[in-house]
Amino acid sequence: MAFLAQKLISASGATEETDPDFNLVTQLYQFDGTNGAQNNTFTGVGASGASQSWTRNGSTTQGSFSPFSAEEGKWSVSFDGTDDYLSLPNHSDFTFGSGNWTVEAFVNVNVIDTNYKCIYSASYGVQFYVYNNQLHLAINDTDNTSGYMIAANSTAGQIASAGVWYHVAAYRDGNNFYCSVDGTVSSMGSSSATIATPSAQAPSIGIWGNTSLPMNGYISNLRVIKGTALYGSSNFTAPSTPLTAVTNTKLLTCCSNRFRDKSTSAHTLTPSSTPKIQPFSPFAPSAAYDASTMGGSGYFVRTNNDSISFSDSSLAIGNGDFTIEGWYYFDGDNSSSVGLFQQEDGVNGPAIGWWPAYSNGFQIYYGSSGTWTGTTNSGIRMFEWIHIAFVRSSGTIKVYVNGISSAGSISDTTNYTSTNFKIGQYYSTGYGMEGYISNFKMSLNAIYTSNFIPPTALVTPTSGGSSAASTKILVDFTNAAIIDSSQKTNVLTVGNAQLDTTVKKFGTASAEFDGTGDYLKIPTSPLMAFGTSSYTIEAFVYKRSTGAQFIYEGRDNSDTSARVLFYVNESNKLSTYQNNAVKGTASDTFTLNQWVHVALVRSGTTGYLFEDGTQVATWSSDTTDLLAPNSFLYIGTYQGGGTTYDWDGFIDELRITKSARYTSNFTAPTKEFPNL
Repeated sequence: MAFLAQKLISASGATEETDPDFNLVTQLYQFDGTNGAQNNTFTGVGASGASQSWTRNGSTTQGSFSPFSAEEGKWSVSFDGTDDYLSLPNHSDFTFGSGNWTVEAFVNVNVIDTNYKCIYSASYGVQFYVYNNQLHLAINDTDNTSGYMIAANSTAGQIASAGVWYHVAAYRDGNNFYCSVDGTVSSMGSSSATIATPSAQAPSIGIWGNTSLPMNGYISNLRVIKGTALYGSSNFTAPSTPLTAVTNTKLLTCCSNRFRDKSTSAHTLTPSSTPKIQPFSPFAPSAAYDASTMGGSGYFVRTNNDSISFSDSSLAIGNGDFTIEGWYYFDGDNSSSVGLFQQEDGVNGPAIGWWPAYSNGFQIYYGSSGTWTGTTNSGIRMFEWIHIAFVRSSGTIKVYVNGISSAGSISDTTNYTSTNFKIGQYYSTGYGMEGYISNFKMSLNAIYTSNFIPPTALVTPTSGGSSAASTKILVDFTNAAIIDSSQKTNVLTVGNAQLDTTVKKFGTASAEFDGTGDYLKIPTSPLMAFGTSSYTIEAFVYKRSTGAQFIYEGRDNSDTSARVLFYVNESNKLSTYQNNAVKGTASDTFTLNQWVHVALVRSGTTGYLFEDGTQVATWSSDTTDLLAPNSFLYIGTYQGGGTTYDWDGFIDELRITKSARYTSNFTAPTKEFPNL
């Protein structure tokens, strides 16, 4: 069991309880708020602070996932173990020669096995892997299959468990080569040879040679230093805070809300396949979720015709300057154009869509007669937060992607008189957004007129030279009633699933489900995959009627079997089903009409079920590589076909952690889970 730590919160010595495993919490729903509240109401701020009530179209939802879900340095990149990687330029920064160097990162693998999992490679010259529970370092002086002067596994320190963060490093100090795991050092051999220049393949992260030995897990804070052996032959204390660009740093990446190099070299990283930026790292947040500073996002699915819309006379832009900006995280179908926004339905501007099939360009509508321009090479990539700004300044339109002008200049002096606006769509319903939109703003001033650094905090009505009067739209998507306090997911409230303030375990409310079509639907994420790691799924549940009812459904109809189901079965007993088999079932009948703390735990290869802290089932040899849902995770329903098995009752304090919190009988929690 993880014990609560104490955090000093005032000079008087007052403390609040914090969770030392909070960085491993991947979902936390505390279900506090107003009676009857759902996630279907959207409001914004208009001219001079006027409140706007936006219309929800389709099944648009919202939640706490945002570009500011984690602080700078507290992000990672997930790699799926198949073909995900980041490529780097063939640059002298990655040619180490015979000098000192250091490559380090934090890694968290999904499985421990004998597949090599590449952390960093510079062609044949430097290859750095996780192999089984060790590190493997290969050094070559010919940049081909011969000439390995070092090829060894670490002998001290272990990558002992899947799902755990480890600091790893490979480095050269003079003629000596070393690897370390959490500061425990292994000597890998000695050589005076010159390391080969990476020419056969460009340097890469997460794969070797852009083709082989892919990472299956997460990499955070990868740093490459040329000219310095940061560590020596002795064991050392591993870093406990995000890495920084120290002297001689040539690359610092996998630690931001987007794919970027934070070193002064500012190398361009090119993602291949589907590596994904995630708010997940070895480091806990320094503050609990606060919508006013961290914002939220809307989640949109094109096939549902999702968008939000608003009409008001204040939205007429006129013929002057304006800026329309927001953050976008594209994570769905990009086989056709993806809509960002439009002012007028149809072919009039201003409106813009991402056009992947057109050389990754934009389709930009402007004017009043269907005039549009197609651009190429927009710079947009999937699975990262991207700031996009559409600006007209002195009769010229420019579009900026992460602060870089990417669509040339378009002459436009149109007097825009439309009083309508739609976020998450352009042109027509078939051209909608696929993914998340955050911190959306329209103001009647040109905030950006040259390349810039993207905002590092939420934009406000008065940021960027705007005034409260000139800001016509500001939508932060922070109206969700049911939120993930770990800031990693958004939640769709289906049917009449809502907060209830009359029946609750802790706090101000719980989630109520009436047993007939009420449930929560959560877009899939790599963080929903447990791999072979330890995990805990727990909640307080209140069941009002007998029969099979589901708490947690880790698959949808299109999924295979390697997922988790957690439920009360037809015989009214707590149970779990995984990989085409029932793993464990309680012997006692589940109690109705009262709160019961339930927990499903895997610790190593042993599984457990608990009710109110008492172990009610256990099983062994649990080595299933548990996957994330293909599309959505469900709370309060079953998606396997046939009967829905909807939950009839209440759920409070639902928490999912990538660690085993309980392995023997324990006292059930007596207060809300910490949100920090």
